[in-house]
Amino acid sequence: MLIHEAARQAGLSKKAVQLYLSAGLLQPQVDARNGYHQFTGEDVQRLQQIRWLRQLDFSVQEIRAMLEDPSAAQYYILKRMTALREEKRRLDWRMAQLEQILEQDCLSPNSTALTPGPEPWHTPLPLDETDAYLIVSCFLGSLVQNVELNEYRRFLWQRLLKVVVAHQTPELAGLRDYIYSLTPEHAGQLFALCRRVVSEIAALPPQKVEEFSGRVLEHLDHNLSSSAAGRLKRRYECFLRPSIRLFDAEACDILREFTPLFSEYQDRLQAYCDAMLHRLQQPENAALCARLAAFFGPEFSPEQIGSGQLTALYSLSLESGEVN
Repeated sequence: MLIHEAARQAGLSKKAVQLYLSAGLLQPQVDARNGYHQFTGEDVQRLQQIRWLRQLDFSVQEIRAMLEDPSAAQYYILKRMTALREEKRRLDWRMAQLEQILEQDCLSPNSTALTPGPEPWHTPLPLDETDAYLIVSCFLGSLVQNVELNEYRRFLWQRLLKVVVAHQTPELAGLRDYIYSLTPEHAGQLFALCRRVVSEIAALPPQKVEEFSGRVLEHLDHNLSSSAAGRLKRRYECFLRPSIRLFDAEACDILREFTPLFSEYQDRLQAYCDAMLHRLQQPENAALCARLAAFFGPEFSPEQIGSGQLTALYSLSLESGEVN
């Protein structure tokens, strides 16, 4: 079918369809004889999806990211839900102020001065299970996203989200806000990096752990001495550092029950951490340890560094170069 018929069936204007074509949101076949686009039923379905997402205030860039990588849709939906929560908080405040004006007749000549309530946007939006869903999926998405949910696993998932929500700290709220502040391009890069960290550690053969940890330190040493150090510092402070204490013993116990993949990941992670600790305590790595102490601050110590920081080291080593 031609563009006008596809637009009619999708409930869009011809101009809107042309806009989505130019933005690369769909690629219908082109008739070589006349250069006209030939739309199929699948193209119309794609246009209906785009119309629906636009009605929910997703940008063209966000829609493109969701269509190109359906696994990223979760991030944009959760981001939009949080934006609506904030919008609702502001609307609720305005409604309360209007009700106060009506009830107290605040605008009459004989009324006392109007005393508005505190504006809610001066305090961070509290974390809820929507935010917890985002954070867990971001860091452990490759382990939890494809798990088949039964009644017990749904219970465990809700329990895990409640454990994460219990960490009501400014650092965790800052982590949420940092993730939501990312552009579609940067969000995609960050999620791909998280998936890579988890999947590569989970697939690490025991006989390769020593060699792997050596390459991690080699790339990390290079990155901390390069122009990328400032960018790495920001990623650590805004993204990695707030998550280090997030997956505590209770959360890990739930995740082990939720999926056996997490148990396998933890076993490989422990082997990686042991190898990294051993290498960091060697005299030949004293200079690197000094750079790490300057990078992390007082919380870094080769004798006491935890698995969260050691996982962060691997993530930071991936800024450039490959660790295979």
